[in-house]
Amino acid sequence: MLTVPACVAALRRATEPFLLVGGTADSLWDGALARELTPHVVEVEGADHGMKVPGPLRATADVLGDVTTAVESFLDTDVWPPRPA
Repeated sequence: MLTVPACVAALRRATEPFLLVGGTADSLWDGALARELTPHVVEVEGADHGMKVPGPLRATADVLGDVTTAVESFLDTDVWPPRPA
């Protein structure tokens, strides 16, 4: 919801890393602003607010898998990194 000023203001106040995920066909997404707010951005070409992309349903399933993997990687790397042994 990067077109809602209150949401953007809250994100600007964030003190912890965060991941933003959005699609270029979502009217609430602003990719340039997302990249300004955080280095952790997943932007899906043609995806709407529900991450649905045009074409066969398989394409949307692939997008959802990719987003899930990006969330997992973000959590493992930036939120809960492994502790040194």
